[in-house]
Amino acid sequence: MESTKRRGHRIKVKGPFIYRDFRENHVIWPGREPNLDKFLGQSFKGINHKRKNARSSNSEDALTWSCFDTLANVSQSRRALALEELWELAYSDIAAPDGLDTSRIHIGKSYGTGKETTEVDLSFEGAGFLVLVEAKLYSPMSQADPDNDKPHNQIGRKLTQIGRKLTIGLRAAQEMRKEFYFILLDIAPANCLAQLNPGVSLEDAKGKASGFGGKWLTSYWFSRYKYGHRGSLKPLRDLLSKAELDAGQAPQVADRMAWLTWADVFKVVLRAVIPVQ
Repeated sequence: MESTKRRGHRIKVKGPFIYRDFRENHVIWPGREPNLDKFLGQSFKGINHKRKNARSSNSEDALTWSCFDTLANVSQSRRALALEELWELAYSDIAAPDGLDTSRIHIGKSYGTGKETTEVDLSFEGAGFLVLVEAKLYSPMSQADPDNDKPHNQIGRKLTQIGRKLTIGLRAAQEMRKEFYFILLDIAPANCLAQLNPGVSLEDAKGKASGFGGKWLTSYWFSRYKYGHRGSLKPLRDLLSKAELDAGQAPQVADRMAWLTWADVFKVVLRAVIPVQ
């Protein structure tokens, strides 16, 4: 029987689907609707963008909530297997920190203090470690913009979005006496996004870009900090020094940077919710 329910509409045929009810744009674990409403009501530096975009199929927050709040509510044994698999997909041969299987999953938690504060899409916390996850979907990462005085950009207006997450996350982990890890979660692997604008220069990467075509920037800055320039980690060391962090940590920070795709996450979460026979 054909459904007569109209869930919403698509903008200009090729644009995002806009749901009539934000709940239909999220996967909601039974009993978690009040938590979702609280999450969407969060503001950062006086700005609430979550509820505004909650009905859009392009919402990164909606996708992050749908996958990881679900993962947070499956049985502990299923969650442990899922986290183990996600770690291997991200870090391959780097061993997971002790306690990853029982770590707390946070969506939209803020880290840092005062002006040096950032809201993190997703994080995993254990007794001895902090994993920050920057989740992107169709939009590129935010560029350094010294002229931008918006509240979300007050920390490190001279830093890229990745640079801010690395420096604030590392400082937060140190204050908590925990080991720091950083994962970039995006729609495609870094080498695929780089092909959107191959062979670009540093000056090109400092310019502004918008829309899906600008997603090469995420790959560029991630790779520049993780792999360095011409075999040198000077870009990452300079980033840490400017943030008054120990530049000698650059090799360890670089090793603990990883990349995941949404395809990785979807398969892992879907497996986690299948009942055990």
